[in-house]
Amino acid sequence: MSAAPIPWKHIRNVLVLFAPLWIGAVLVFGLIGVAYSFFTSDVYSARQPLVVRDEATRAVDRLGRFASQTELKAAQETILEMAQNREVVAAALREIGPPDGGLDDDWPSPSTVNGAIRSSVNLLAPQGAEFGNTEVVYLEVKAEAPDRAIRFCHAMFDSLTKHLRDVRRVRADSVIVELTHARDLAKQNLDEVSSRMQEIEVQFGADLGELRNLNDTYGGDSSYRRSLVATKEQLQLAELELEKLQSLHALLVAGSKDPTKLLISGGDLLNSQPSLQRLKDGLIDAQLRASQLSGVYTLENPKRKAAIATEREIRERIIQETLSVIASMQPMLELQVAQVKKLSQRVNNLSDKLQMLAEARTTYSEIDSELRQRSEQLAEAEQRLVDARASRSAALSTNLVAELGPPQVSDKPLGPGTTTMTFGSMMAGLIFGLGAVFLIAPGPTQSHGRRRWTDHLEGQNRRAEDRARLAEQNRRRSDDAATQRQAPESDAT
Repeated sequence: MSAAPIPWKHIRNVLVLFAPLWIGAVLVFGLIGVAYSFFTSDVYSARQPLVVRDEATRAVDRLGRFASQTELKAAQETILEMAQNREVVAAALREIGPPDGGLDDDWPSPSTVNGAIRSSVNLLAPQGAEFGNTEVVYLEVKAEAPDRAIRFCHAMFDSLTKHLRDVRRVRADSVIVELTHARDLAKQNLDEVSSRMQEIEVQFGADLGELRNLNDTYGGDSSYRRSLVATKEQLQLAELELEKLQSLHALLVAGSKDPTKLLISGGDLLNSQPSLQRLKDGLIDAQLRASQLSGVYTLENPKRKAAIATEREIRERIIQETLSVIASMQPMLELQVAQVKKLSQRVNNLSDKLQMLAEARTTYSEIDSELRQRSEQLAEAEQRLVDARASRSAALSTNLVAELGPPQVSDKPLGPGTTTMTFGSMMAGLIFGLGAVFLIAPGPTQSHGRRRWTDHLEGQNRRAEDRARLAEQNRRRSDDAATQRQAPESDAT
């Protein structure tokens, strides 16, 4: 069932009856608001627009822009952490001094620094965005006066940039130490490989160039190989020439004993001996003439005798000439044999050297490849070390956070003013007072007998006591009935 509406007359009587309560609440809350406004100072906010860039030593191609949004966000969060660092805030507060302008050696106290970190210093993204969406951020500070807020903002920016340079310097110093160790280790490895390379180069000496050529030109011919091919060709020609001389010598030896053997030999062997060739031709002509005359004349004929004598004389001359040629060919044979032997030895030497170089080529190639790799590692370590030293040098003179303009201070203090605070407190007191009045005021008296809420509570307590009393009576009655049933049973027993 719905409750009956409360008449307006009852509400008016209640308000008039309990007027001191709710009016007093309004006055008390209003005084509290006025006291709070008078005892609390105004707070002004100053904002400094800043732009963040990346280090130029590793972002020259991007002109200081970050490679990704994640890196930009990480850099801005690092700046936020540094802006709320105790040392940064303490240095800025120490620079602007106490609010009263006095001299205090203990300024700022740890509680003042902690309070400034919690409520007076912050780094914000523009228009409420998240970090990483833009390179522009705002350094926000709060102070009791506009000029102090501006000075606090300048001091915070100076302290922030100084500590950011210190962070970059410390990071660069640690990186330099690490890179120096890496450079020294790379140089040590390079020296070790260089000593092994030096041992091999000293071992080969004059053949070092040929070994390098074999290592550099895998698909081409080396000078030793070309020399070996040329020497083999010369050896073949020398052996062929030696065979010709030996054949000619054997023919001449046989011809010195029997000149007729010269007549049946090939003409190629006697081309080098024109006198023997001519004597051979003359002997053939004499034999032909003697043969022709033998068919015409007898042996006693002077012409035939002359022909026979001429043939005999030519034979003797051939024998003498052959002996002379044999004597003159002996040095040529010895020289040709020596040349063949020399060429054979040279071919053997070249073959042995090529075999030795081929066996050492794999080891030399591995050492040379390792040497190049170690040299590249050392050069890379040197380059990284130079970049780290350049970054450290830049950290001492440049800033990665730049100002975009002067600090912008708010025209009015932050938070509600004295008037707003007073009226707000009075409204809170009015609400509190009216709530208390309607909580304790009695309700309107009607036919169904409604009372105050305290009467309802008392009635509920009273009904609970009645229910407890009734339950106790019922329990006693049950006990009496049980006792009466047990009595006849005992009599019968």
